[in-house]
Amino acid sequence: MKQLKNLINDENKTKLIGLLTILVVIWFVLYLVPELFNTLFNTILGNLILITISLLISMYNIQYGIISSILFIIIFRFSRLSQINSKEGFTWDPNSTRDFLQIQNTINRQKIFDVNMIQENQASQEELDYFNKNGVWPWSQTTIKLYENAVKSNPFIRTLPKDSVNYARTVYNEAAILRIISYQTKEGHFLLNGVLVKNPSGNKYEDLPNGFGDFALSKESGLLENRSDDIIKCNMKNPNDSTLERTTYTGKGGIFGEQKSKTTPVDFNDLEKTIPGFTFLNGPCNPCGALNENPDYSCPFRLKVKNKPPFVSDVWQTLWNINDNPLESIPSFLSENINPNKFPLLSELQTELKKQ
Repeated sequence: MKQLKNLINDENKTKLIGLLTILVVIWFVLYLVPELFNTLFNTILGNLILITISLLISMYNIQYGIISSILFIIIFRFSRLSQINSKEGFTWDPNSTRDFLQIQNTINRQKIFDVNMIQENQASQEELDYFNKNGVWPWSQTTIKLYENAVKSNPFIRTLPKDSVNYARTVYNEAAILRIISYQTKEGHFLLNGVLVKNPSGNKYEDLPNGFGDFALSKESGLLENRSDDIIKCNMKNPNDSTLERTTYTGKGGIFGEQKSKTTPVDFNDLEKTIPGFTFLNGPCNPCGALNENPDYSCPFRLKVKNKPPFVSDVWQTLWNINDNPLESIPSFLSENINPNKFPLLSELQTELKKQ
């Protein structure tokens, strides 16, 4: 009798060790291949596979089948909760998402839509429902006007603004199109491409020797890129933590002739001193937040660029929720101290506006 008990205990221990081993192996595989986890627990086909596995285990051993089914249900519930908690933006209804993809497959067959990115960073469930009902994304009149103006000023687009708007609304939600338009402005070019600034200590590695002249570096020639100046731009390697960096070119390599450079972080508190014509409108902040996957439009600034209006671009006024239009409010450039000797008319205009 005692031997039988020991035999049963040993068998139970073996089963327990085997079960724990299987669970550890499953956890290890899912940890190394998270896509497999998502496929099994977040798709219909994956769920069918799990159900089939549970039935097969139950046919072999009903006890193990019940235990595996309970484990699968617990993991499924936790995966759904983690999905909901991990999303900082919107969450779409699965049926609405399916309808959206079916509509897009009909009207925009050549395009691929990343619904995870759209629902997390751009469009709400209400906007999705509007699209599924009308076949176009809801845009405000302000956004429509901004897009029409962008089309009119684009020398490469030769379609009627109204027709262009109707087509664009089948593809781009409002947040996406505002972002696209913003990249075509002087503020967007600054954030994406950076700005050249003089190196205060000079750049002996990139300065041309005496007698070479500077024609090759001029915009008219287009022969060489000016690498004697530094570039300040946004580093977007971290999708939700874009920061400023400064790139200094340090000449060519001695063996292969490759371009060398060094990159250093930039403190945004020093931008007004470093970049001529750059001014924060609400105090120092990180302007690169606007390039994050979840954009942060809480850092308005003004950028003076040659041959460009001194006002903040219309799309950035919308994104920053400010008003910098002349005749509608006091333009930001008039809030500065204007020298009445150099600009008598602007000085008088500033005085009159301050009286109101």
